Amino acid sequence: MRRILVSFCILVLSAGAAGAVTTVYTTEAEFLAAIGAAPYMLEDFNGYTYGSYQELTLDLGPVNGYSCTLSAVQGLWSGDGNMSTNNAGDPIEVAFTGDPVYSIGGLFFASDISGFYMPGTVILALSDGTIETYAPPSDTTFRGFVSDTAIVSMTIDADDTAASAWATMDHYYVGGVDQG
Repeated sequence: MRRILVSFCILVLSAGAAGAVTTVYTTEAEFLAAIGAAPYMLEDFNGYTYGSYQELTLDLGPVNGYSCTLSAVQGLWSGDGNMSTNNAGDPIEVAFTGDPVYSIGGLFFASDISGFYMPGTVILALSDGTIETYAPPSDTTFRGFVSDTAIVSMTIDADDTAASAWATMDHYYVGGVDQG
């Protein structure tokens, strides 16, 4: 029920962005070609180990003008080189706090209680109205987005209907788009 409410809230908040044109990229190379020479922030979470970060929020940046705050209702939990949630039922909420964001990319996957990849469905929802649902075959499956409308927030969720699954992210890009 919570997932339905979160999804409904995202849809309501993004109603004004219904005219957004967003392209989804399934490889990092295509994503980087699409953003061109635009500046971006890249967070690999390399300094984190399993359980070394356990707070309600995490501020990233600013790097090249881009920054964001990650949060989860019952807190974030770091894996080995990635970021997840403390509770399988919580999505990762991302609020962009720096320069306007037009491109987002990364590795988004479901993980088990030990922080390791597990097969499962991931739901990514952007404030511009874009919703991408997919089942990544590994923790190295890339998804990237380039929008013509500024993206102010993002939700990363793992469907835990069949089994407990934690939303997990790594290799996270936040940036603009080259206008030249």
